[in-house]
Amino acid sequence: MEYKENIKIGFIQTVVEGNVAWGTKRPFNLNMSVESEEKVWAEIKKGFRDILNSNIRPQVIVIPELSIPRGHEYNLKRLCASSGAIVIAGLDFVWNGSDVSNKAVVEVPRNWPNDGHSKGTSSFQFGKTFYSQEEEYMFKKENLKSEAAMYILDAAEYGKMGVAICSDFFDIERFVVYKGRIHHLIIISHNKDTESYYFLAEAISRLVYCNVVICNSGEYGDSIGFSPFRENHNRIVYRHKGKSLFSTQVISLPVKLLDYEQNAGVENKYFKSRPPGYIKTQF
Repeated sequence: MEYKENIKIGFIQTVVEGNVAWGTKRPFNLNMSVESEEKVWAEIKKGFRDILNSNIRPQVIVIPELSIPRGHEYNLKRLCASSGAIVIAGLDFVWNGSDVSNKAVVEVPRNWPNDGHSKGTSSFQFGKTFYSQEEEYMFKKENLKSEAAMYILDAAEYGKMGVAICSDFFDIERFVVYKGRIHHLIIISHNKDTESYYFLAEAISRLVYCNVVICNSGEYGDSIGFSPFRENHNRIVYRHKGKSLFSTQVISLPVKLLDYEQNAGVENKYFKSRPPGYIKTQF
């Protein structure tokens, strides 16, 4: 595979305030409030407009955990098709009787990776494996449906991507699976412990030896793009700190050069040294 020099990632950092969206005590709202739904959908549409009106078109657009209101999935497909970019976005809580899931959707334009409008999209959903203490309190631990699966998305000449939702970023086994198999790890989250995620992003970037992207809720902020460059000042490609801030941004992360230096026997000139026991897996 001949990889592209870079992949461009678009961030749409929406602001979904948990207390307004789902309430403050049991029984919590089954889905986000109308007020939150209208606000976040306006932000998502503005985010797509901002990105599509910029001079740099991304190959992938990421939207935080719990950002897409139920009933807007088809509208997201239309935005994805218009953008020409893969969209990875967090869905509002999904209910099946008394069971509740936290899921994300991946929408892929049918003409991807070609730029421009597509006539449709293909999609699939993946779920969270490990829930936070807040979610266990909101909906009772026994009602939370876990998905014990890990996915690697093959983005052709833009590399291979691992994906995770929020607290799954702390799953050590996930990084054992991804080590040597991916170029990018993408996390969507609604997380207030932003400093822990920042330090974990650096650690995982080094241990898995890949780019790390975190798109966090604007309620808490601190979305991150990190790459394991040798020079320290190059590693933080993007970091947007500050709470209650809606923002959009497009960043560029290395693919071709990183893939080359992931190989055994290659001198690491531009990136940190490969971690102990790192074996690149071709598939």
